[in-house]
Amino acid sequence: MQKSAVGLAAVPALVLLVGALALAQGARAQTYPPPVGSLSVEAASTEPGGTTDVDATVLDNDGNPVEGADVDFNIVSQPGNDAQWDNGELETTEVSEADGVATAVLHAGSTPGSIIIETVSGSTTAQVTVAVAEDVSDLPTTGGLPADGSDGLAGWQIGFLAGVLIALAGTFVVVTSGRNRQA
Repeated sequence: MQKSAVGLAAVPALVLLVGALALAQGARAQTYPPPVGSLSVEAASTEPGGTTDVDATVLDNDGNPVEGADVDFNIVSQPGNDAQWDNGELETTEVSEADGVATAVLHAGSTPGSIIIETVSGSTTAQVTVAVAEDVSDLPTTGGLPADGSDGLAGWQIGFLAGVLIALAGTFVVVTSGRNRQA
């Protein structure tokens, strides 16, 4: 019976070893640009016929700026039909700089109202509403950091940590039950 308990205790230890090797391998083979952990977007209000910069900030899973990430900027809805990006289209793609910020210039069009902008980088999406009004002096900048309070911890990291905890608990149970049988 003692050999079975030792064998069972070795399984979680092997799981931990394989997981540690996988993490160590991943540390050497980084992807570029790093995966997107969070995306935030902000823009100032503007007047009809005016322009405004729409800034999207891309951070990796550790909260560091991501340079070289593609960010798609899409006009989802608008009060008229003549709002567009610098390229004359409803969609444009910009690349983030060293500070993690990608900027697209929005031409607001001639109709007052709200323009909803969606940004996408990797599998992460963020939206911002740009107010288009005759007098924008009292209107605030919209957007900013995600309101969900996320810290950029990836799902695989949470899963790995849960697996480690389960393996440790299993080892504790096997070792404790082996000791109780010996007594």
